[in-house]
Amino acid sequence: MKRAFLFTLAMTGIGCAEQSDISFFVLVKSSNYAQDSIGELRLLNYHFFSEVFLQPDGVLESGRLQRADTDGAPLEYEDRGDNFYIEMGHFESQEAVDQAHPNGTYLFSLTTPGVQIREVPLELVGPSGQTDIPAPITISLMQAGLKISPIAVDPDQDLVVGWSEYSNGRSDPRGIVDDMIFVVVADCHGERIFHTGLPFQGQYSTYRSREISIESQHLTAGQPYSAFVEFPHVVDSKVTRGVPGFTSYATATYLDLHTTGPISNAGCPDVPPPMDTGQTDRKELQRVP
Repeated sequence: MKRAFLFTLAMTGIGCAEQSDISFFVLVKSSNYAQDSIGELRLLNYHFFSEVFLQPDGVLESGRLQRADTDGAPLEYEDRGDNFYIEMGHFESQEAVDQAHPNGTYLFSLTTPGVQIREVPLELVGPSGQTDIPAPITISLMQAGLKISPIAVDPDQDLVVGWSEYSNGRSDPRGIVDDMIFVVVADCHGERIFHTGLPFQGQYSTYRSREISIESQHLTAGQPYSAFVEFPHVVDSKVTRGVPGFTSYATATYLDLHTTGPISNAGCPDVPPPMDTGQTDRKELQRVP
């Protein structure tokens, strides 16, 4: 597939001799926006959550997360089928999420049949102790060298998705995982038809990229689609007994697309399902991996 951006190879070989269950784990404090058809952004929420992604056929027997400076019971990861997850709430402002979940040190404990890590510390602290979420993303679309409307996508031409500047993008000073860019497109049923890839699982897009080309073979005439672009900015990263983990401040922008041509959306729900837990303006008809 042609892709107009630089890929970085993920370090899939890190610790392979030590464990074969966990791909990586992450803790995220983020902002989420919806972009309308004329390019205006609307804040949806600030969000705090953690995920554990498994390798193929990987097993997680237990997982816990706790702030280092609290005595409360640790939070338990929930098995959601495609990953393990801890939901810690959506908030109306950065001040609100920071008050509920202050920046600081977080401890991760994960147990698999082959490895156990206990209270591994990772920092979630920006410059001067402040939250350092990237600036909001504005998405742009082009076909045949011309800017187009998201509700007038030609299904017979490749679609170039671009985005505004990554305000704090950088290489990881620890050399584990650079700041990422995720671009995802889903059909009206929430089935993902395009994904730029996750770290530690092959190729993934980094902060160096400015656009990506989606081949027309992924698109059908007269169909609604959902898309998002996300910037996860890595704060701290570590590999413990072959298990990679990192914390990040992130931002994401969601955008609805529609292809031109005879409408052919029989069976599509009136409201598409949310692409993930950050898209809180969508009725949760089903949970989408």
